[in-house]
Amino acid sequence: MVIENWKTIEKKSFNITGERQVFSGENVMLVQNTLKPGFPQFRHSHPNEQILCILEGKCKVTIGDESAEMGAGDMVRIASNVEHDLEVIGDETVINLDVFYPVREDYLK
Repeated sequence: MVIENWKTIEKKSFNITGERQVFSGENVMLVQNTLKPGFPQFRHSHPNEQILCILEGKCKVTIGDESAEMGAGDMVRIASNVEHDLEVIGDETVINLDVFYPVREDYLK
């Protein structure tokens, strides 16, 4: 059994305004992101199915051709290989939890 706590998992910066923490099993991965105002948008896709859950803050999420504002407690599914993006709204930091299946190997490096 492996018990972890977000307070003790290393935060890794992936740009000047974003940090991520990773907890992974063999087939599924949880990623907690902290995104500060000014976080640069980057439209991207990956072969992993993703569930995005906003824990704190407000953001605009674009999946394919659809966009919507999301806030604390909101969740959305992002299908494999669909382009998507997240924009922080306002001056509040966004904390989100991503679930990926299968594991994103690039996040383990």
